[in-house]
Amino acid sequence: MCASLLRDFAPLLLGARCLVCGSPAMACCTVCRDRIAGKSPHRVRRPGIRVPTWAANPYRPELARLIPAFKDDGAWVLARVLSRRLAVAVAACRLLAGTFLVPVPSRPAAVRRRGIDHTWVLARRAAQELGIGAARLLRRRDDGDAQRTQGRAGRQRLSGARFLARTCRSPVILVDDVVTTGTSLAVSCEALTRNGTTVIAAAVIGDANLIGKW
Repeated sequence: MCASLLRDFAPLLLGARCLVCGSPAMACCTVCRDRIAGKSPHRVRRPGIRVPTWAANPYRPELARLIPAFKDDGAWVLARVLSRRLAVAVAACRLLAGTFLVPVPSRPAAVRRRGIDHTWVLARRAAQELGIGAARLLRRRDDGDAQRTQGRAGRQRLSGARFLARTCRSPVILVDDVVTTGTSLAVSCEALTRNGTTVIAAAVIGDANLIGKW
């Protein structure tokens, strides 16, 4: 009972606010969590992505506040709600026996700056939720040129040059936090396939091309 009371009143005592609606809560309130959890996964289609791809939620409005806070601002308490949504997207894919989740890696400089490899954290937790494995098969060269400053052609050219892949004999599902143009998923899939790994699907938490309703 004491633990429950402390959990309920801690946001009020600490002045913490829900990052989505601003109500007293530790990062994300119950109402917003329930609204996020109430969304059904949907298919994602982008030029260049050649495997079935699923997203758990629209990126906006809720995830546009939660995902940057998790990976850039140290709101690591959000790992639970975000990884559960990733697990929902993965579950919508065609899971084969022995499937592994493989995260699209962040740039090494971003991992150093954040102090966390956020896609690996989310992939590992989602895999645990589903009772399957997770593996770091991809890594990026750190060329210091952020993808978001490039157009689609530039993003694909830069990404293709810097993704390095290891081989896995088991089927894999690529996972990421958000899909925008789809370039990262496309070139990650190509890098793995080139090395003989079978990529059966991709899954993301948020679809940046779809806007949800409050």
